[in-house]
Amino acid sequence: MRAKKVKIILIALFLISCTMAVFLSPYFALKSITLKDDAVHFATILQNEDIAIGENLNLLLLSKGNILSGHLIEIEDNLKKNVSFKEISIMRSGMNDLQISFITRKPAMCFGYQDYIVYFDYDGTIIDTSYLKDENAIFIKGVSIDYFYQGLNILTCNYMLDDISLLCQEIEKYDVSNYTSIRTLINNIEIKDTGSIVIRYDNRLEILIKMTNDVKYITNVMCSILSSMSQNAKGYIDFTISNTPYFTPAS
Repeated sequence: MRAKKVKIILIALFLISCTMAVFLSPYFALKSITLKDDAVHFATILQNEDIAIGENLNLLLLSKGNILSGHLIEIEDNLKKNVSFKEISIMRSGMNDLQISFITRKPAMCFGYQDYIVYFDYDGTIIDTSYLKDENAIFIKGVSIDYFYQGLNILTCNYMLDDISLLCQEIEKYDVSNYTSIRTLINNIEIKDTGSIVIRYDNRLEILIKMTNDVKYITNVMCSILSSMSQNAKGYIDFTISNTPYFTPAS
């Protein structure tokens, strides 16, 4: 009886050894890495995280993740520390392949700080700084902070920035749905002390909006007006006087 148990244990150990030998053999060497979505930082991912073609994929997953789920958890966590990445997923696709899917943050808005232009996305995450203004980012005037760093959420520093971010997103959605280019014609948005903002548009219009109102509704009304107005119209559009926006031509 005892000899039978020993025999069973030896057979089990032999089978485990054979399985591990096959499991960690060159047959499972990493052959390809496929990127989906945004292909920026491809070289950085491979270089910084030591994902090498030819490395045994099973061994890589054992040391840095979970074979059953196929996710390289440790590498994902490291990459998430980089504020440039908004979302990232690294997973096994097939026997010898990895699939890396990620989205990088894009500068949507910016503000001035001393000699710098500070860029942040719609979520409010500060991404980068520059001495030059990116024409694709909307400049926000009136932002006052004592310090900043990459990764700081600027929306927590000024209560109106959250609504301004929503306003800019709604303008972008309107442009996509209606084949307009309203967002690109915004010169800047200025935060006023009264809880209002002034949108300077196409160097010919100033739009005054009270940000305590329904931002989505007002934004769509504003976009509808701008898309139907004459391109030569100059003056002021005031959303703060009544429920109906009031237009005053420039004198």
